[in-house]
Order: sequence, then C-alpha cells, then structure tokens
Amino acid sequence: MSSPIVAGLTTLPALEASQVMSAHPELADADALAPLVLAVTARDAKEAAVLTDLLAVMRDHLRDASSIRNAVMQALLPTDRDFPVPPALLDQVNRNAKARGDLAREFGLLSSADVAALAESASTNASAMASRWKAEGKVFTTGPAGGQRFPGFQFGQDGRPLPVIAQVLVVLGERLSGWELALWFTGSNGWLGGVRPVDVLDSDAELVVEAAGHLAAELLG
Repeated sequence: MSSPIVAGLTTLPALEASQVMSAHPELADADALAPLVLAVTARDAKEAAVLTDLLAVMRDHLRDASSIRNAVMQALLPTDRDFPVPPALLDQVNRNAKARGDLAREFGLLSSADVAALAESASTNASAMASRWKAEGKVFTTGPAGGQRFPGFQFGQDGRPLPVIAQVLVVLGERLSGWELALWFTGSNGWLGGVRPVDVLDSDAELVVEAAGHLAAELLG
C-alpha cells in the first residue's frame, strides 16, 4: 500500500531508512522487525519539539492494545476506512492528544539544551544540568526515552526549577507517568476550587502540594 502524499511528511525508502537508522541508534526498536522511518519537516525548533511529542503520543497508543491502535488509525486514516472503534474511546484519544498539544503550545516542551539556555548555563555539556535536576527529583520529563522533554512551567524566571515541583514529585512518587503528571498540573483541580495547579505554583505552592496529597490518597485507595 502506497503512502498518501502529505505536505511536510514522507516515508523514507528502505535504503534511506536503513542509513538513518544506522546514524541514529536511538531509533532502534527491539519489537520492530522491519521498522519504517517517517520524515517530518518543521518550521523551527519549537514546532519540531511539539511534533516530536505529538508523534510520540501516537506511537505509544499504537503500541497499546488493539482497540486503542484502531482508534488512532481511524483518527488518522480517511473516514471510509472500516475500523470497529468505540466512539467514547476515540473521543478520549482525541481529547488526550489535544490536551498534550495545548500544553506544548502554552508552556513549551523543552529539550536539555533549551533548559540550559533558559538557566544561562555556560556548561559545555548542555544536557548535564537538566539531567542532574531530573535525577535529583527537581523536575520531570514527558515523552519516550531519547525524545524526552521538560514541560516549561517547572522553571522560574531565573530558569531554575520551582521548589514546589520537587515537593509534588515527593508526594506523588512514581504513581503517575510524565504525561499524566504534566496534565494534572495543567488541568482544572477541584481541591483548588477549579483552578489549575500550574496557575498557582508561585502564589499557593502549599495548596498545590496539598492537592497532590489528595491525589496520592485517591490513587492508593
């Protein structure tokens, strides 16, 4: 089956795909017997970061159960394709993808180099500082290994991690994935009177930590 022609998107021929895979080992996938390589053009680094995360969302869903795989395929393929997909599941996939896109547009999804630039770091290893902050539990990332991004709301005007982020991470531990955590920060919160945690990280940090505690209790229950 030939790929549809879409501006800014192409599937590389086998030889070119093999060359790209050889040059970028981070693309390797042990589960893929005959991997395909898609090439997508972006206007700038910010758009590239958004596209990377949106494509990662689709890839993750495609690797899940067949019902979710069918939902994503129906969302992407022409409407005359026949895939038995529960409407509620398809709506959930679309809402989730939109929420991630909205988050990326509003706050940015930063690479390690972006984080270093934001903090005006003079380090020769641009990724070292961001990686250290993550290892220390001061920030978190979204996306798959090799394409992880730091939601921009975690950093203050000085480019340093906001202390409240580390406090929330301690409370929630590893109960949520990176994306689930990011969407919790950017979603309406009943414990905060409907306000998003991200909007009161500076003014009501203690309340945000308390709200995280309520969430942790719900997850344990």
